[in-house]
Amino acid sequence: MPATLPVKIAIAGGGYGAKVPLPVLTELDEFEPVAVWSRRPERARELADEHDLQLATADIDELLDHPGLEAVHIATPVSTHAEIAIAAARRGLHVLCEKPLASDLAEARAVAAAIGEAGVVGVVNYGRRFQQARARLLERVAEVAGAPRMVSISLVFDDHAEPGSRPFTWVQDAQLGGGRLQGYGVHDLDLLLAAFGEVDSIAAATEVGVREREAPDGTPRTVTAEDAYVILVRFRGGGFAQVSLTATARHKRGDVIEVHGAEGTVRLDADKRLHWGRAGEALQTEGPLAASSKDAYAHVARNFFAAIRDGAAPDPSFDEALRVQALLDAVHRADRERRWVEPEPV
Repeated sequence: MPATLPVKIAIAGGGYGAKVPLPVLTELDEFEPVAVWSRRPERARELADEHDLQLATADIDELLDHPGLEAVHIATPVSTHAEIAIAAARRGLHVLCEKPLASDLAEARAVAAAIGEAGVVGVVNYGRRFQQARARLLERVAEVAGAPRMVSISLVFDDHAEPGSRPFTWVQDAQLGGGRLQGYGVHDLDLLLAAFGEVDSIAAATEVGVREREAPDGTPRTVTAEDAYVILVRFRGGGFAQVSLTATARHKRGDVIEVHGAEGTVRLDADKRLHWGRAGEALQTEGPLAASSKDAYAHVARNFFAAIRDGAAPDPSFDEALRVQALLDAVHRADRERRWVEPEPV
């Protein structure tokens, strides 16, 4: 097959999958979106008509069996990632999966094994590290910070502050893998691993601030997935990190990331300005820098294409996803048992 042919890809998911992956993939020369799945047939048809796709379906097997299909982007509830990814791999399809890879490390390992056995490409969308602001932060950390002493990542949103601000969906259901940890926390754990490597132990606490929301059909539902969390990380070899989020603040604020290292300091402020310097130097500043989700996803998608067509190393890889999954499992266990937990080795 000529290397210049676009990859024929399907999108499983009519929520986030329709907001970012589908429009981005439609614009990229490297891909040809051909099919879309949503649990609601009318939503699948709406998206297929909008993007001129060959197939709209609410049957995941029909999606994966579409003639000529080469790859699938999985943007379904986290609890369904593993089943769909394994089914795709067994059909010889390349897999780009949303984060986290699965509900837990055991499931994630099963997905990685299926990808390896099938000899297909597997990539997980830890795209926030490719946003310009965070990519530059990682570059500066490598240049000036040295060993970590104290790292702080603080996210403040107001989008879940009122019961009517968001309808009840799988994102509010812990059994389906919802919560703000799957939306944001895993990206920040990925950032810590990219910057500083191994984690020794984790303590964590989560909370549901708004406990009831209306489903799209108007019925009240109990929220079981967290809208706030605090994570404490002890790095192997020394140093700490704290990662926190609230989605129920009355006034939102941009991400603030501070890295205080043995050799220097790096800070990304709420206005996306980056400050950095070595010990004894005044801090330098650049920005504001971009933080586009679509640009970051396009970067991940092009990496996916290069791995499929050119044999490049998958990036972000399933190995990286397994390391984040081990940390996420430790977060959940630490929250349940109210103690420090050592992540399972990967």
